[in-house]
Amino acid sequence: MQHDPNAHTQVTEVALPAELTEPLPDDANTVTIVARTAAETALAVPGVHHLGGIAARAADQLRKQLGRSAGTAGVQVDEDDGALGVQVSVVVSYPHPVIAVADEVRKQVSAATRQVSDVPTTVDVRVLDVHGPFDDEPSPLGRAAEATGDAVTQAAAATTDAVKQAANATGDAVTQAAEATRDATKRAATATADATKRTAEATADVTRRAADATADAAKHVVDGAAETTDRVGDAAAGVLARSSELAADAAESAKDAAAGARDAVTPATPADRAAAAADAADDAADAAQDAADAAESAARSAEAVDRQDRP
Repeated sequence: MQHDPNAHTQVTEVALPAELTEPLPDDANTVTIVARTAAETALAVPGVHHLGGIAARAADQLRKQLGRSAGTAGVQVDEDDGALGVQVSVVVSYPHPVIAVADEVRKQVSAATRQVSDVPTTVDVRVLDVHGPFDDEPSPLGRAAEATGDAVTQAAAATTDAVKQAANATGDAVTQAAEATRDATKRAATATADATKRTAEATADVTRRAADATADAAKHVVDGAAETTDRVGDAAAGVLARSSELAADAAESAKDAAAGARDAVTPATPADRAAAAADAADDAADAAQDAADAAESAARSAEAVDRQDRP
């Protein structure tokens, strides 16, 4: 702290409470900065034992929660119509004169706040108590405050443990869920592979049976065609044989007719030879007609056999 020449008192460094040693946030406003400055300045004034009491600290916490003030323990800073009102609650050490200590605190705090803020500021000092030589023994109120602090500490520790256990339980649940998901995925993949394998086997079996059926059908068609060809060939051969026989018979008949005509021509008269030649010609025509009929019959027989064997 710097010495204020207007206060006529040398301000020395003192041990600060933990709440005053923590750095201010980067976005600290003017009210917060003034409250911190006032607290540090008041604690450095000789004769100030500590700032605030139990009731003052509780009231300060309540005002903070309501958003009506900002400060540290024993220091209250209110902003009203563009001006700051600083109230410092102190406990004076015996045997320092109470009024003199209060005036010195007012002077020091006023000078310090003017260095950190241009906002008009008024300082009010309240003396809560005088700390005597026997006050170092814990009072019932102090013991109650200490017990309350211990309870708060224990509650905080219990809360920390509960949060830690909840985090561990959550981590275990997440791990179990991940393992269950991995197992389910593995089972699904195995089931999919099995189904794919069975499908492939079934497809191969159906394809094989279809190929066998196609081969059998083709074989039956080939055999039927061969059999049909054989029957057609046999029928055609029979028809041809029959036609040959009929043709041979017709030729033989024509030959006999020609011989008869020759025999008839030699001793006969011209009229007789003409009549005999006419008869021979008729016989030859008849024989030729018989051969034609036999050929036509053979053709019809072959066509009938072909239609019968055609699928």
